[in-house]
Amino acid sequence: MANIDNDPMYMRVSAMLEGLCNRIDEEVNVQEKQLEASKRNNELETRFAQELQLNRELQARLDAAERRGGELSRVCEQFQLKLNITDSDRIRLNTAKEMYQIAKELTGIRWDFTAPPNVAKGYVKSESRKLLEPFSITLDEAAGAGAAGDELWARVAGAAHPAWRLHDKENCHPNNM
Repeated sequence: MANIDNDPMYMRVSAMLEGLCNRIDEEVNVQEKQLEASKRNNELETRFAQELQLNRELQARLDAAERRGGELSRVCEQFQLKLNITDSDRIRLNTAKEMYQIAKELTGIRWDFTAPPNVAKGYVKSESRKLLEPFSITLDEAAGAGAAGDELWARVAGAAHPAWRLHDKENCHPNNM
């Protein structure tokens, strides 16, 4: 029997077939590498598209924040302009403070600034008689400020009147009893 392994034609066909298989393997490897590269490229393009979308959204938010920041800066500047006290305003403010101090000393009225806006609360202080007359007046819009003012002036006049609470031992000097 003849050995086919030693036949030159078989060897040549076998070598050619081996070369073909090697080329096919190489081509398959190249195709697999290209497929992997294509998949990787698709992943990168998808990520890039997502990053671009995120960048656009963040840029829009940044633009909106910058607009709001600009608006806030403008409002703050206007607020600062309104807060600046001119010399005439400063003089008026100092005059009002002095008038308040004089009125406080003349009337003896001390205000409780923690009271609600619709309540005038405090006390009338009489230095000469050494007494305090507390008051709490509800400001009724229907009656107007005049009624509340009249009641307060009545309290001031009562605290200054010599016959005010003579029976009250607590507020009378011990020698007057």
